[in-house]
Amino acid sequence: MLRQLLLLLLLFTPALAARPVNVTNVGASEAKVARLQSQLEDAFQHVERRLGLRDDGRLELTIVGGARTFAEIARADGASLSAENVLGYAVPSRRRIVLNLSAMDERGLEPLGVLRHEIAHLVLGSALPAARPLWLEEGLAQWVEGIGLNALIEGGPGVLPEPDYTGLDDLSAALREDDRAGPAYGEARRVIELLARRHGEDKLRALLAALQKPGAELGPAFAAVTGEDLSQFEAAWLKEREEERPARMVAWLGANWSWLLFGLAGLGTVGAVVVARRRRRNQLAQMELHERLYPSDPSWSYGDDEPDSYAPGQDTGRGRH
Repeated sequence: MLRQLLLLLLLFTPALAARPVNVTNVGASEAKVARLQSQLEDAFQHVERRLGLRDDGRLELTIVGGARTFAEIARADGASLSAENVLGYAVPSRRRIVLNLSAMDERGLEPLGVLRHEIAHLVLGSALPAARPLWLEEGLAQWVEGIGLNALIEGGPGVLPEPDYTGLDDLSAALREDDRAGPAYGEARRVIELLARRHGEDKLRALLAALQKPGAELGPAFAAVTGEDLSQFEAAWLKEREEERPARMVAWLGANWSWLLFGLAGLGTVGAVVVARRRRRNQLAQMELHERLYPSDPSWSYGDDEPDSYAPGQDTGRGRH
């Protein structure tokens, strides 16, 4: 009897411990929604392994298939920053995640990575009462994704060279600016990667655990856990960026060589047109000058229409003017 009770307990424990999830499909592919729904628990476990933060709370997941509909939902939730292009967002206070499948399809991104990203925001917002700078929040969410193709697409060299940053606060500011946000997301991930390389992933998780304590602040917690002041870490990051500047420029040139060639070809074509027009204008000016000095239809000429009776010295009434 005891063995049977234990067997029943083992069978029903997963069902009793299952996370309450409510999935809403708004115009998205049923197959993609089903696939994402099947990946939910694995995504939560992935985030827990990376961040060391456990989360068993309920989830309200809305998956949207159209950009305009997503923008309307985002505005209603107060997340209307260029909403049609946003991949998704999390509202930890409402235990809510909204995903924009149309934007993911447009960029060729794997939805699982975006799901992990937004779950990371949900977990961080739910577990950490301490205020966090945006570079840390977005850097952790980017780092947690763990999808190489997404990182390559989103974090690779862009159309313009990567901007410089004066410090971590400037990186946080860049994440809020449309013209710098793209490269800034990739850079925030590289900051977290540097932190993990410099002090180890265990220290990174220990830092997040320290930030769970009431009244915790990032600067003191960072120094206590890593043994390094946050300002020293910031200086190390800036130094690494400076050392990698030539490599980043080479990577940017390699990623944009076709556009550069196209641009040079376009400039060459425009230059050729300008030179040809200038040459024609010069030729016309020379012809006009020649016409003024040596008219092609003067009042006299040597022609074949002289009268047959013409003889040298005979006055024909024609002369040079």
